[in-house]
Amino acid sequence: ILLSGAVSGEEEVPDGVLGVLVRSAREAPDILSHFAVRARNCGVLLATCFDPAISEQLAKDFEGKWVEVRCKVDGTLTVEEKERPAGDAAKAQAVAEDAARAAATTVKMNLTDTLGCKWCIRPDEMDNIQVGSKSLNLALLKPKLPKDILTPQAVALPYGCMQKALTDPANSDLVLAKLQEVLSKLHPKTSNHDAQLIFEEAQLLIYAMKMPDALKDGMTEAMANVGAQDGEERVKALFNPRDAWDAIKGVWASLFAIRPWISLAKAGRSFHDLNMAVLVQELVEAKYAFVLHTINPFTHDKDELYGELVAGRGETLVGNFPGRAMSFTMRRGGEPKLVSFLSKSVALHTQHCLIFRSDSNGEDLEGFAGAGLFESVCAEDDKGGHQRVHRMPVVTDRAYRQKLLKNIAETGWAVEKAFDGTPQDIEGCIDVQDRVFIVQSRPQV
Repeated sequence: ILLSGAVSGEEEVPDGVLGVLVRSAREAPDILSHFAVRARNCGVLLATCFDPAISEQLAKDFEGKWVEVRCKVDGTLTVEEKERPAGDAAKAQAVAEDAARAAATTVKMNLTDTLGCKWCIRPDEMDNIQVGSKSLNLALLKPKLPKDILTPQAVALPYGCMQKALTDPANSDLVLAKLQEVLSKLHPKTSNHDAQLIFEEAQLLIYAMKMPDALKDGMTEAMANVGAQDGEERVKALFNPRDAWDAIKGVWASLFAIRPWISLAKAGRSFHDLNMAVLVQELVEAKYAFVLHTINPFTHDKDELYGELVAGRGETLVGNFPGRAMSFTMRRGGEPKLVSFLSKSVALHTQHCLIFRSDSNGEDLEGFAGAGLFESVCAEDDKGGHQRVHRMPVVTDRAYRQKLLKNIAETGWAVEKAFDGTPQDIEGCIDVQDRVFIVQSRPQV
């Protein structure tokens, strides 16, 4: 059990750690942040102590000792000293086999196979061969939603698009050959420090790529077709090729990073198993952003939803910015019950622009927790600002808050129904016109 001073959200849980207890409430992750979701994917307990005196006492009483930590239904913990457990031969054998499998994994990354892909595809062309669940779920969801629940207009660069750009004459001589040479230095037993240096060199090469004209033309055509289908060219109107190319390279570069390297090694998977599509969406001007789990992750009650809400863009929630999100529960047919008030002092806002979202198959690979491992990049920089939480209507006006949270919860159940009752992990927002948008939905862990 690791008693940690803080968690930034960038870390991977170390091998052998079964629980992370965070000393600092200020740096604690939100329940529905990407880091917390990855911890649940790995079966690791993640909890926060909001009283410094208690965390100090835990360190004093139990440092260096064997303990048993239990989590109660209400989210509180008990920590008790225990005798060192007897060795489990079967478990030890399984661990040894996992280590051997990881050591035998070849570091091989697909840099040249385009998978026969198009440069850019519309939602009606998407399937699980070409894109990840982030793009596909939204494409499947849109026609099933009530008219008052919206999704952003979008297209996608499918699996193989990066390889298609690398093998294009604009990049094949100057970038591809050097990238292959750099990545050939990676071996299964390469240290994290050395891997980090290799990845930094690889990322510089990705950023040196030039945008093929065919990619620009393919994106323009797909966006125009989507606009024609919807009767409104929102995504095409926001397309600036120069800004788009910088953002696309940022998403692709996040493949070559230490976090996926560690996660793949822990799961005994190869880089060759990993594919990356890019979901290109209009970025909604969000007044509030929310994340929902349609089954309460504390109680596992299928009739109770759990949600968290922040002001502005949802990155302050999933990205683990300091402070707490507003959290609430709601039972089917009931009213929202507030669990905690909002305490994040920073909100992120951006102009109406495009966002380029990583859409890997990582979350579909067995044993690989992919949530939040790769970057999503806005065409325009976020504008951070401090907010006066005590003056926000969602804090001061109970009637407004109850109506808003109820609307959000009912949206979550509508999404769950659209996916045939499968529990969902949903990301969405309320725009400046108080319209509800769903920007992502995937099966809840």
